[in-house]
Amino acid sequence: MRPLGSSFFAVVVAAGVGERMNAALPKQYLPLLGKPVLAHTLEAFERFEPVTEVTVVIHPLHEKIFEREILERYRFRKVRRYVFGGATRQDSVYEGVKVYRDHPEDFVLIHDGVRPLVGEEVLWRCVEGLRKHEAICVAIPSVDTLKLSLDGQTVQKTLDRRTVWRAQTPQAFRVGLILQAFEQARKEGFQGTDDASLVERLGVPVYLVLGSEENLKITTPQDFLLAEEMLRFRVRWSRTG
Repeated sequence: MRPLGSSFFAVVVAAGVGERMNAALPKQYLPLLGKPVLAHTLEAFERFEPVTEVTVVIHPLHEKIFEREILERYRFRKVRRYVFGGATRQDSVYEGVKVYRDHPEDFVLIHDGVRPLVGEEVLWRCVEGLRKHEAICVAIPSVDTLKLSLDGQTVQKTLDRRTVWRAQTPQAFRVGLILQAFEQARKEGFQGTDDASLVERLGVPVYLVLGSEENLKITTPQDFLLAEEMLRFRVRWSRTG
């Protein structure tokens, strides 16, 4: 069991350009019920007591809009700094995590800036998981039958969905471990599909904690509409509850 005195930081990755949304603004700055998507995401960590500090990774071209629409408008007390991302998401996350290099025995939760509906119960599962393990991946079990296709045209195999999980964020790690994983990947020129895959390459077990179907990543206009409906439901529930 980890000591209760461990610190928990968050790195929120918002350096994407949002090409699939076909919008003038990157999706993290588009309004979701009157508030930027990224502001909703940061509010989740602002409310979550165990996380004491948040670093946001942004695109250098978005610095002015980030300062104006996020920092100045919402004054998040936990957002202590922002850094510029790199050429890939992996590079961007590394820039954010490096901020905590002097805290190798503490923990960092890495979260997509366009997952604005992450719930407090999911965040608590991450923190509780980190009391026992040094690498955590939020995920949900697949409810669909999954097919393996190597050419995108024919089915090679039907996968056992009972063994397949859909990864979400946060993914959470001991700081020293995830930095080691990033630096090893950079040395070898490896690009993973998520942060946990870099730790897996080190031979370190990554433990699953249950995510939520509500914790969707806004990628398409259809995702945006679904997020709006989920958020409206939350607002109605909070008013009647």
